[in-house]
Amino acid sequence: MEMTTSYRYEKTVPRAAALQKALARQTSKIRENEKLAADLAAIRETFNKSQIAEWNESTQGSIESRIYKRNSETISEELRAAKSQLIRSRRENLRQLLDEERDRYKVELEAKGLTYFECRI
Repeated sequence: MEMTTSYRYEKTVPRAAALQKALARQTSKIRENEKLAADLAAIRETFNKSQIAEWNESTQGSIESRIYKRNSETISEELRAAKSQLIRSRRENLRQLLDEERDRYKVELEAKGLTYFECRI
């Protein structure tokens, strides 16, 4: 609001003291209204910031859950790949062990004059 008054308050009249009091009350009321308006604007701004902060916190939770889900899927894929690689490695080691055992068995049988029978169908 503006700090202007009407012409009737500025005109010199016999009741100038009473008018000065009225002008002082009017001025104080204007200042009080401006202060209240500024306080209300600050409260609105604080409320808006609070709403934005709450929204950010709520979306942060959903973002974290999506990241967790994506990471858990990646981890499960990596575990699956590691498991299959471990199985392949164990099969290869077992195959080598069985080949070595078969070769030793053949050598032992040949030393005794016997042969190793392989079924070929």
